[in-house]
Amino acid sequence: MREFLRIASVSLVSFTPAALAQSTPSEFAELSFQALLDIDINESDSEQSSPNKWSFAVQLKAAEFDGYKVNDSDVSLDDVLFSFGQETRTSSNFPVVPTIIKQHAKIIQLGYQVNERLKLGIQVPFIHQETDHISVVPGYDHFVISSSGLGDIALSASYALEDNSEFSWWVTAGLSLPTGSIDEQGDTPRDPGDQQLPYTMQLGSGTYDFPIEVSYQNKGEHTFTVTLSAMLRTGTNDRNYRLGNNYKLSGKYNFPLSQSTALFTGAAFGYSESIHGQDDEITTGGNYSYPASITNPDLYGGEKVSVFGGVSFVPIDWLKVVADVSKPVYQNLNGPQPQELWRAGLQFSVLY
Repeated sequence: MREFLRIASVSLVSFTPAALAQSTPSEFAELSFQALLDIDINESDSEQSSPNKWSFAVQLKAAEFDGYKVNDSDVSLDDVLFSFGQETRTSSNFPVVPTIIKQHAKIIQLGYQVNERLKLGIQVPFIHQETDHISVVPGYDHFVISSSGLGDIALSASYALEDNSEFSWWVTAGLSLPTGSIDEQGDTPRDPGDQQLPYTMQLGSGTYDFPIEVSYQNKGEHTFTVTLSAMLRTGTNDRNYRLGNNYKLSGKYNFPLSQSTALFTGAAFGYSESIHGQDDEITTGGNYSYPASITNPDLYGGEKVSVFGGVSFVPIDWLKVVADVSKPVYQNLNGPQPQELWRAGLQFSVLY
């Protein structure tokens, strides 16, 4: 069997489920960057005179958000939902409240290994999000809004600063293109008919963004990888806002079970900023202009610690399958903000 190099975090964002606060669909898809360059880079061996140069991967991702937090404290839906005539409207209660948010993404990834130290890649995400709501607006007691389509396409380049038999250092930089829509519409209680949807329902960032990452991996029977990554936003999009920067530190430990199968586990800490600027079209008039928490740009971002685990399997020498699941163990969010319950991924990688 063609020998595979142990998993190295050599891309923009770790393949491990990211530890970020409430993620927009655009951010959700960005978190899969690792899958592109986390595909094992072949070592040359006696049976193979040259390594594969091309890699192709399809990654399926899912996440669910349910319940609310203010800082690190849970708050009930009754606390977040404003009731006419029963309580005073404040900046922390709203006439419309998202209850369950489900995010799904299919990411197609293509990589090209220029030489032993340099690998290029492109990622094309297709995103679907569905959000359940409750509200006090007549006719909208319970409603569901969804959006789907192409997300932000990203280009990347990974370079090995050092890669020997004992350890490796990789640095990666990329460019995320604003190909995802920021003009998604749906039927909301704000006005009759379709209107502009909140940030959580938009498929792209609307700006040119720069993912960067530095990773270290020791090599041996049990490999351990430490990764520091960031998504740096630039400018302001056509709707006068910019998503916040994201930062993450993660560690992953591998347990080989056989030549073709390995388990992995680890933890990740993430910090994300709130949204800068505002889309005025999703606000209303009056003293309290935000009809739902997800329309307030200040109620995004925060800190999150997640643990994760998974399995990688090589059934045949040109195919690799990786499955993972992640669960937050601590969330400190700018709230009231929907909290993450879990996220999971399944990836199929082909080398040729």
